[in-house]
Amino acid sequence: MREEIRPPLLSRVPARAWLSLDAGVAVFLAATFLGLASTRNTMAPDPLDYVAALATSLPIAVRRLRPQAVFLVVLAGGLGMREFLIPHADLLCLPLALYTVATRNRALVPLAAAVAVGLQGVVELPVTAEVPGQLALVLAILVASWAVGTTVRQRRVYTERLAVHAEEQARAEAAEERLRIARELHDVIGHSLSTIAVQAGVAGHVGAVGEMSRALSSIEETSRSALRETRRLLGLLRDDDEAELARAPGLADLDVLVRRAEATGLEVELAIDGKVKGEMELTVYRIVQEALTNVVKHADARHVDVRIERLEGELIVKVVDDGMHRPARPNAHAQRQGHAQGQGHGQGQEYGHGLTGLHERVRVFGGEFTAGAHPPGGFQVMARLPL
Repeated sequence: MREEIRPPLLSRVPARAWLSLDAGVAVFLAATFLGLASTRNTMAPDPLDYVAALATSLPIAVRRLRPQAVFLVVLAGGLGMREFLIPHADLLCLPLALYTVATRNRALVPLAAAVAVGLQGVVELPVTAEVPGQLALVLAILVASWAVGTTVRQRRVYTERLAVHAEEQARAEAAEERLRIARELHDVIGHSLSTIAVQAGVAGHVGAVGEMSRALSSIEETSRSALRETRRLLGLLRDDDEAELARAPGLADLDVLVRRAEATGLEVELAIDGKVKGEMELTVYRIVQEALTNVVKHADARHVDVRIERLEGELIVKVVDDGMHRPARPNAHAQRQGHAQGQGHGQGQEYGHGLTGLHERVRVFGGEFTAGAHPPGGFQVMARLPL
């Protein structure tokens, strides 16, 4: 059972609850400030003190909705708080409003304005021994409120950018995986169906029972092999480990490819002088598979030479035939790939996605891939894979 990913606890609190909390705090502070104003001015209450008390406290109720407007009203109200507060500056509403502004925008100017209002409330002449301590307290609270708000804002921006980056990376990885599976399916299905089509044509035109039996046997073997590889690829799309049950083809399976090609009437010479493992082994297999498929589909060839050589620091895969290749219908994507990568007429325009996919496979290993006419006649597919 997968663990459910939930947002932080505070993020799950509805906005209505936060507004209700702010409204309660605003009413409490308003009552407190009004009480202080009445206590300090029992003989002759000043209406401006009450206005300052209400202007400073009540806007806190909507600080999340209009942070800048609330800050300006609270800032103006703070100018009249020195008459009944000790120290003579608002250290509750003004820092809270400053914090809210800092969580939304860069608040250097609001910080300077809040510090100026706080200082004017504390500084008075003559300067007494209590003034430095009160100044330090006011500055510490205002700067701390601004710093916390700025940290919250930067954290939000970082989290949002991180989420966007993770989403883009996930899309890129999914696209790469789709492209990889598409290449695999193309190689498996394209090779198998081409071989089956040729062998079925042979079986339909020969009269000898032995030749027909061999062709049908080869069709059966090719079909079963294609089904096994298709199941393996589809298993990669699941969450379980079924994909591990089917082994990916490698150099040991090249003999099977050769026998299938020979069943269509080709003479195939296979020479392997070097071994590789892992993903590179599958790439070598696909190169030979696609090259033989193109010979069967597009070339009037009799002989194909397949050589795999391990030289100093690299593996050379070369497939050369002696036929005259019939170009297939080009597609726009393959034409763009052929021109952009300089792979020649044969790769980009004649065979479309097949050889383009091989170039992408080889490029993963930092290798070189070429495909084109091979003098005096025929076609050559060659890949250099650095070890």
